[in-house]
Amino acid sequence: MNLSKKVISLICLTSLMLGFNSSSKSSSSYNDSNLCSIDFDYYSKNTVIEQTIVKSSTSINVDNSQREQILLKEKIRKQSVDYSRDDMTLVSGITEKELNNVFMNYTGASTMAHLSRAIVDAERKYGVNAFTMAAIVALESGFATSRRAVEDNNLTGYEVYSDDSEGHLFSSQYESVVQTARHLSKNYLSKSGPYYLGVAVDDVQINYCPDEGKGKNWDGKVDKLASGFLKTYKNLYLK
Repeated sequence: MNLSKKVISLICLTSLMLGFNSSSKSSSSYNDSNLCSIDFDYYSKNTVIEQTIVKSSTSINVDNSQREQILLKEKIRKQSVDYSRDDMTLVSGITEKELNNVFMNYTGASTMAHLSRAIVDAERKYGVNAFTMAAIVALESGFATSRRAVEDNNLTGYEVYSDDSEGHLFSSQYESVVQTARHLSKNYLSKSGPYYLGVAVDDVQINYCPDEGKGKNWDGKVDKLASGFLKTYKNLYLK
């Protein structure tokens, strides 16, 4: 029993001596067991973090992929925005914000900026090209500044057959634009319409503005304005 106690005491003493001697070593080797434990914990935590990052990266990649697809579709849409003198039913696909920006950057057209929504809605509801509709408004109302435009909300010469015509009185300028688009779509641009001669600006002019034919060049003026709006759009969004 006594011998056993001595052996145990010797072992304890040796352990203490080893511990004391180790204190003279560098701190990097002093707590090897603890460092291993810390390293293990660090690795374990970082493994979780890395897995989270991988998952997040995958999510980010998916989001980036979706974002790229959206940007590509938007680029294609912008490139397809168009106007044609030969086809008033060509849907431009322009947005309200874009059209507003076009008006603000086209000389003299800033007074039409508030009509952007009406013109875009008219295209979506009745299929009348937005640039053509904008051009008709600009020509018939002096860019929404004429007396009829201000007092009667008549922006398109609706039911104005001569300078002395009373014309149609609209409750709002929005109604004037949308109602005119409906009228054009139903009566001028539809094959079953009473005034249908084709879908070109020149075809519509014959019955829409009979007094402003080749002599006064209504169709040419509409074309020039619409082409100008389109050019402004391209300068803003396709360069």
